[in-house]
Amino acid sequence: MLLSAQLTVPRAGVARYPDGSIHIIHGIPANLIVDSGVLGNADTASFSDAIGLLAGGGLIRLLRADGTILGQFLSDDPQPLLQINAAWLPSKHLLLQWDGTKFVETPIDDSSFAGKVTFLSLPATNVAQFYVTRGDSSVARITVSLPSGVVTSADTQPAAHDWLFIQQGWTLSSDEHGFTAENAQGNMQTIALSKQPLPSGDLILEQMSNHWLHIASRSTRAAWAVYLDQSKLNVSLLPPPAPEAAR
Repeated sequence: MLLSAQLTVPRAGVARYPDGSIHIIHGIPANLIVDSGVLGNADTASFSDAIGLLAGGGLIRLLRADGTILGQFLSDDPQPLLQINAAWLPSKHLLLQWDGTKFVETPIDDSSFAGKVTFLSLPATNVAQFYVTRGDSSVARITVSLPSGVVTSADTQPAAHDWLFIQQGWTLSSDEHGFTAENAQGNMQTIALSKQPLPSGDLILEQMSNHWLHIASRSTRAAWAVYLDQSKLNVSLLPPPAPEAAR
């Protein structure tokens, strides 16, 4: 029994592959295994250790890590942006939040956004921050008061280009060949994912769990899992699911 416990492979998180299939990822940095079983399909996803948010088939679903559905919301928005227990529905101008029992809709005045929301943060119960990529590829952070939905401030993120993502105190932003990452202590890493320059908007970033981030390239179809804590960041090439590897 002790030996069995010692050999248990840790669960890294849950990832959505380019074909939309959802798979559990096990292992540690540089040694990851993709479960061949499929948890379902989605157009976009975001997971913490305990819960996940999926969008697809006209539904936004909140579920536990074991797949139990906690709640769902009818949505025909073609490009929802998910962030664990919240979603931005740009065609409806709605922020969707889970209050513990149901999804709550908050209309947002996004008339001044002047771009596409590429990341959503909820730093407090009465505040939402929208990171917006504008026409010149600059990224603006727009702070909105809740529940009024009114913009209270906007500022350009000086080091960000094309997109920005925040997890475990790290701020990730686009680089020609991959991304750069900076933590709260000012430590910076530049991560090359491709020898060739990547097209604008090529990378898809979705949180796999509290400490893991899934990155996929639309152009190369390659995928990576990034482990983050407050002091370090490790990038691992993610293998395809077993059935896909067999083909």
